[in-house]
Amino acid sequence: MSTINISLPQEQVTFVDSLVQQFGFSNRSELVRSLLRLARSKPAILGDAATFPFTATPPNQSANKILADFRKTKKYSPAFLKDLEEGLKESDYFLP
Repeated sequence: MSTINISLPQEQVTFVDSLVQQFGFSNRSELVRSLLRLARSKPAILGDAATFPFTATPPNQSANKILADFRKTKKYSPAFLKDLEEGLKESDYFLP
């Protein structure tokens, strides 16, 4: 069996660990293998994963408004918000 490494924010690690415990997996690897088997048997679920939580063409082009709306929810980590801000700045679609 091969080994791969992935990097996750702490909140996702905590979520993975809670799923391992909640569903009785032996460890994180068993959870990931199970999820991959599910994706293999039902590949349509990956269509949502590829675009979630984003839409194809956001109607709002104001990067500042989008960032303000994300911050207002208080649901997103500072790391996510920083990545979002950088991505919006690099995009040709969004305006300041």
